[in-house]
Formats: sequence, structure tokens, C-alpha cells
Amino acid sequence: MEDRIAHYMVTFTAKQWPEAYRRALEVEELPKKGSQRMAAAVTAAAARLGYKQRNFFKIIRAYKESLKQTDQVLSKYPRQLPNETRAALEEAIANAGPGARPGAIHSAAEALCKERNINPPSGRAVRTRLNLPAEITDVVAYTGKNTDYALDMSPLDVAVDGPNNTPYRAVLTAFIDARHGNVIAHTVTVGRPMADDLLHLFTEAVEKTKPKTPSPASLVIYRGAPINDPRLKAQMRLLGISEPDIQVDARRPGLPLTALFGTKLGRVAVNPRSDPSNPYAVDESLPLHVVRPAIALLLERHHAGLQVNREIAAIASATTAVQAVTKGPQKSNNQEFTSARLPRTNSKNSR
Repeated sequence: MEDRIAHYMVTFTAKQWPEAYRRALEVEELPKKGSQRMAAAVTAAAARLGYKQRNFFKIIRAYKESLKQTDQVLSKYPRQLPNETRAALEEAIANAGPGARPGAIHSAAEALCKERNINPPSGRAVRTRLNLPAEITDVVAYTGKNTDYALDMSPLDVAVDGPNNTPYRAVLTAFIDARHGNVIAHTVTVGRPMADDLLHLFTEAVEKTKPKTPSPASLVIYRGAPINDPRLKAQMRLLGISEPDIQVDARRPGLPLTALFGTKLGRVAVNPRSDPSNPYAVDESLPLHVVRPAIALLLERHHAGLQVNREIAAIASATTAVQAVTKGPQKSNNQEFTSARLPRTNSKNSR
């Protein structure tokens, strides 16, 4: 049931998840369609939630629609942009002219936003607006180390039940394929993950990759990661990671995850600057077993969107995509112009 409820919850912001969860539970408890008890059950459920009956029927329809959505949901970053930022981006596209490159459009939009003292669009938002495929995130560049895998941790702005029913931020810990920008395995915890949590994560990574004869691999971990457990080291060896090949990223945890998702995973803010050991100042929180399927679904949709975009990239080049938006061929820079060769002419015909 939690998996079905997760599809409904992720259509809301994280602060709205407790209310969405209550709605979903009421819908799940309704009798089957056509039952004589349906009308009375709807009336009672609407009263418990404090809604009018006709509004609760809208909730039922929205819940059923959320279950029909596939996991291949592409990024909707431009729709999440504030109106003034979106207007600046559209103006930058218009001013850049036919065939302008994404980088030039992004720079122009940033300049306009700086003049107007508003938040600029991200490079990902610009590429999405231009119908360009998502770029593979270079996690290696963010870690600053040449590595095959990365273990990173970041708090999320999702309230979960902590000790003494005190709300805390959920913490996402991920085992990342640094070469391809994918999360291979993850875990969601209350507070920093313990050794048992990481053991579950590495076991999942081994099951998903199934390396029969693993090649030697390197790993970058966040500072303070509890990896001294012998069981963890055994799982790492199955992935080809030996202890001398493990490096520690001394910077603040969360940079690789921020590189992958930006500031949000779906509609959930990634907040690496917050301290997961401090209570989260919100009125309501959810049990961890309710939040975990929702975060897993958001990760599935993120990767499904990347896969769809990469398939699109194999069919249509970036040049074609830019032309579709800016109504013209890509502009050539001076270097491209000077390096272009003129076609050879027949010496006899030229005389």
C-alpha cells in the first residue's frame, strides 16, 4: 500500500506530505466501487478530513490518476521557475537569435536576472527549455578526485519521526556511479546513517551490479562515514574496492548529490547545509517507512527521465533541438569558421 500512496505523495511538496498521506489512507480504506457502503464511507472520510463531500471525490480522482503515471517522467524544471525568472529566460532566448548555443543563452539569462535582482535559471532549466537531453553529471569533477564510485550523504527537507516523536530531516545516503552519474543504491535514515545502514546499501549495490570478477575500483566517501565494519569491507571487496583505494572527501557532505539533482529531487529540497542531528522545526512528520518508498520513487523517476533523454539524444542531435526552439541553425564561432576548409576546385576547370 505504501508504494501506491507514494505515487500520490510525490505530486505534493514535502511539507504537504502528511496531509497527502492522510488523504491517501482514507481513499485506500474505501470499499470497492459499486458497493452500497460507498456513499456512507465517502461521507465519513470527508468528515474526518474536514472536506466537503464533492471535494473528497476530487481527491479520489486525483489519487487514481497518480497511480496511472509511469516512472518515465521527464524533468519539469522550467515549470518550477518563478514567473520573473521564466520571463528572463524567454527574453534571453529571443535576444540570442537563431541557433544560439545553450551556454550563451544561459549567460544572457543570468545577466538579465542580475540586472533585475532575481534568481537566475540553472543550466539544467535552460537545457530543458531548449528540449535538449540532460547532460551526464560529472561527479568526478565535484569530488575533485579521480574515482569510480562515490558515497555521499545529504539531509532532505522531509520531516520524519525521530526520537520521542520529534521531527527530524530524512537523510539520503547514496552509492553513486561517478562515471555515469547514476545512483546505484541508496538508503534513507533518520539522522546520519549507521554501519548497518551502509551495509544494507552496499549489499544492494552488489546485488544490482552482480560483479562476478570485479575489476579494481576506487571509492570516495564523505567525511565521517562509518566504514570500518568488517562486513562493509567484505561487501566493498565484492565491488572491487580495496581499502587503499578509498579516499575521503574532506569537504561538506552533499556536494555530489547536489551535482546530480540540483537543489531538488522532484519537489523535495536537497539541503546539505542543514545539520541532521538537529530537530526539524515543522508541525508534522511521517514515519520513516512511509517516506522511504516516496524517495525511492523520486529516484526512479529521475533516472527514468535521464534514460529517456539519452535515448532522445541518440535520435536527434543537439543542433536539431536548438533549431526547433530558436528557429535557426547554430551559430558558428570564429574558431569553427577559420578551421573550416573550402572545397577543392578542379584546376583544369578553374583556368
